[in-house]
Amino acid sequence: MKYILFILFSLLLFTSCLPPHYLHAPLIISDIESKGDYTISGGVDVSTESRNFNVNSNYAITDHVIVQASATYAKNHSDLKDYNSNGKSIDVAVGYTNISSDKHFYIENFMGYGHGNFNNIHFEDKTRYANFSYDKFFAQLNLNYRIHNYDEDINTFSFHIPIRLAYANYNKIAFTSLGNFSLGSQIEHLRENPRRLMLSAGKTISYRFDNVKLNLFASYTTPTKATELLTFGYLYVGFGVSWRNFLNKKNK
Repeated sequence: MKYILFILFSLLLFTSCLPPHYLHAPLIISDIESKGDYTISGGVDVSTESRNFNVNSNYAITDHVIVQASATYAKNHSDLKDYNSNGKSIDVAVGYTNISSDKHFYIENFMGYGHGNFNNIHFEDKTRYANFSYDKFFAQLNLNYRIHNYDEDINTFSFHIPIRLAYANYNKIAFTSLGNFSLGSQIEHLRENPRRLMLSAGKTISYRFDNVKLNLFASYTTPTKATELLTFGYLYVGFGVSWRNFLNKKNK
């Protein structure tokens, strides 16, 4: 119980000083150990101006090869810029890990593809909008460290630093106006230059109870010239839960 209280207190302390932010995509840690392992996890953003949810899954084809899928839904609003936004994205990836039950430090790396769209509509005038659709390819490296290995203690803290480089192509951009001239000029710039490199980096702190893990995470994505004022980029902070091999445990 004291560990749960520590995590919750850290969450409140960590998020109380953050500005409003928008979701691009979560940076996922697989928690895979050996062939046949699988995880299902979910997370939620804790911003007062965002309602962002994600569901993730991982499966180990071999002791070291992982397939991964993630779905995200975002619903945001901004009183400052007078618009609502909503959207969804899907990522799929294949990766490699050198994890084993006796290692404290291990790595995961993934290559993947993602597709998403976001729709921004003015609060009062529904004819004002700015909508985006994109495809992306990405590479992600996760640096992971757990205080105890699983042979010593199944209840343990772990720390993760994910780093992702994504190449995005904004292939559908449609807008009228959101009541701000500078936004229109920046979106025009994105339409003329739709291919962007974006770097994301984050930190995840986890505590594992047997096959259930609690996660506290934060990540930062470099914004593009237009989307920094709309939907993508900046900080994503939240918490989540991961279940590992839960069906296997039930069948025992």
